[in-house]
Amino acid sequence: MSSHKNHELGKSISAKNGNPVADANMPLASFARLTGPGRSAIAVLILNGEGSERIIQRCFDPANHVPFKIGQIRYGLWIGTHPDDTGNPPNSEKPAEQPAESVVVTPGKDHHFEIHCHGGPAAIARIEADLLACGAVPASDPDHGNRSESSLLIHEAEVILAKCTTTRTAAIAMDQVRGALLEWASHWQTSLTPDKLAVFRSQQKALLSAAACTARLAEPFRIVLTGPPNVGKSSLLNALVGFDRSITLDMAGTTRDVLHANTVIAGFPVRVSDTAGIRDHATAETIEREGMRKAQLAVAEADLLLLVCEPLAEGGYSKMPAHPPETPHLRILNKVDQKPESSQTSSHSTDELKSPFDASTNALTGEGLAELMVTIGELLSQNLPEAGEPALLNERQLEIMKQSSLADSPEQISEFLGHLISHNIG
Repeated sequence: MSSHKNHELGKSISAKNGNPVADANMPLASFARLTGPGRSAIAVLILNGEGSERIIQRCFDPANHVPFKIGQIRYGLWIGTHPDDTGNPPNSEKPAEQPAESVVVTPGKDHHFEIHCHGGPAAIARIEADLLACGAVPASDPDHGNRSESSLLIHEAEVILAKCTTTRTAAIAMDQVRGALLEWASHWQTSLTPDKLAVFRSQQKALLSAAACTARLAEPFRIVLTGPPNVGKSSLLNALVGFDRSITLDMAGTTRDVLHANTVIAGFPVRVSDTAGIRDHATAETIEREGMRKAQLAVAEADLLLLVCEPLAEGGYSKMPAHPPETPHLRILNKVDQKPESSQTSSHSTDELKSPFDASTNALTGEGLAELMVTIGELLSQNLPEAGEPALLNERQLEIMKQSSLADSPEQISEFLGHLISHNIG
């Protein structure tokens, strides 16, 4: 952090724009912290309102003094309000001048600015104090009269953003904080006509398709490994998460419970679950049967199934585990190093043998794991919105959009969009 005095710059801005601290007629601005509470590497605050640009001019000294453009990234120093401009009487005690904070400011549409600063409490408190001194009010302030009813979508996006644990999920939520869904819904609420209905339905379908992912950005995606005993599910779990989460033995029935481990794949938080091997109940003891029951429950709740098989010495491969047909799944041939060079006989049908595996792996050596991770990432990111596009972020938004998909007329759809923007359906 560098010490930076900017008294002359402060006086020149004051002469041009007036002192934000003292100017009672200055348009009101509001601010809010988007990142979650507590210490973090980076914190993000938003500043909104017609007075926001003057506050940025007042408190931010950009490294390059070219005009602001929407969406650009501007590095510089947060110099705050100068002690001489706080409105204190000439003989009063002045607060000590603070060193400048290195920040990044990103201008947005409609008097919207994002301020990215160090995530320590002192840096955040200093910037928030400067914003208050310049006349901005916290967005949560109940006396702030400029908050519109339509800000519910923005507020919901802020809540989700604070809970996101990866940059990829946070980017989707941030687009909605910037107003992507609000602008989309507001546009169609006022402009939908019968001749534009087909275009709206197409965009609505894309929103609903992506909602399987976007409506749960704050939660890890559930990946469940399932298959017969001793096909290497536990070794595969350990390989995917990068540490020995599951006990591995060359013995059927080693895993008796559902074991979970969290990791990140392709920018998405995931919870990978290892389950007991599924086999004939008649040959399993009581504890193993309970493990299989829990395994079947985990399979029913999975977002993605990894169906793990192994090569058989006599040719072919172990039986493909049963699974809900509607759940996305990948067929994994593990222990690929044990595959016979020539597999002439098999108890499986010709059609099943022709079906290729989605990935072939050796969990112990790492063979095929990189390709498997890429394939998992592609499945998780199917139908996701492009950068800056609208997305549904919670069950309330998803339910309203589902109901609007059943509406017959533009008038009915517009009413649902009003509910989406403003309030819950009663």
